Amino acid sequence: MKYHRGEIEVQEKACLREEASRVSKIVRENIVDVAARFIEKQVMLIIGLQNDNGLVWTSVVYERPGFVKVVDSQTISVRALPQPSDPIFAGLKTGNTIGILAIEFETRKRMRVNGIITKVHGTGFTVETREVYSNCPKFIQSRTFLGFQTMKRQEPKLATHLDKDQKEMIREADTFFIATHHLEHGADASHRGGLPGFVHIADPQTLLIKDYPGNHMFNTLGNLVENKQTGLLFLDFEAGNLLQINGESTVHWEGTERFIHFKVRQVRSVIGGFPLQWEFGNYSPFNPSL
Repeated sequence: MKYHRGEIEVQEKACLREEASRVSKIVRENIVDVAARFIEKQVMLIIGLQNDNGLVWTSVVYERPGFVKVVDSQTISVRALPQPSDPIFAGLKTGNTIGILAIEFETRKRMRVNGIITKVHGTGFTVETREVYSNCPKFIQSRTFLGFQTMKRQEPKLATHLDKDQKEMIREADTFFIATHHLEHGADASHRGGLPGFVHIADPQTLLIKDYPGNHMFNTLGNLVENKQTGLLFLDFEAGNLLQINGESTVHWEGTERFIHFKVRQVRSVIGGFPLQWEFGNYSPFNPSL
C-alpha cells in the first residue's frame, strides 16, 4: 500500500511513520480465502462514499447470510441496497469508489474493502477491490446477533442540527462508523468505539471525538487532512433506529494526540430504520476511561 500525502502527514505528527510503513504490508488488492469466508457470513455491511454533490455519507446494507458473495479474488457481489431516500443511494453508480466495512461484533473481527463500483442493478451492486485488509479488535464492543425484527419504518427526519433525541442517542453510543473520501484513493469506511460518552457533544452542530490508537495507518485522519467531508453513522442495536450525519471534520492536535472536530451540516434519522437486533455482551478491554 502506498500512503498519500495526508496519511503521511498524520503519521509523522503522531511519531508513528515507521510503524505505519510496517503495517502497510497487510493491505492486498485481492481477497484471500479466509477473508472471503468471513465476508460471506455477514448479515450487514457498512458502506461509505461521496455522492454526486460531493457530500460524503455512511450507511448500512443488510440481509440474511449469503447476501454477500465473493465472485472471484477481486470481485464482491452485494445483493442489497439502501433505501432510495438514503442520501448514499444516488452515489451507488458505476465508476464511483466505495468503502466497505464488514464487522463481526461477537468475535471482535473486522475487515475493510475499498474498491470501485462496477455494476449496479435492481437488487444490489458489484465491487472490484483495490484494498482489502483486516483491522485489530480494539474498541469493538461484543454483541450477539439475535435476528431480524419486524419494525414499522417511519419517514426519515431531516435537519441541519441535532435535536434532543438525536443527541441522547449519540451520548449513549459506544460505537459509530465514519466514512471519508480522497480524490485519488477514493472512499473509505471505518469503525470507532469507546465507552458511552466518548463522542462529546459541544453543541447541536459540533461533535468532538478523541482518536484512539489503532493500526497507525491513519487512513481516516489522512483523508480528512485532504478532504474535510465526512459521513457518520450511529445505529441503535436494541431499538433499531438509524442516525446519519454529514459534515466537515478537522483534525486537532495536543502533542501527538489527535481529536476530530466535526461540524454538522445535514442530519437524517429514521425510527425503525435498522431492523437488526443485537444483544450487548461486554465492552472492549481496550476502551480508555473517559
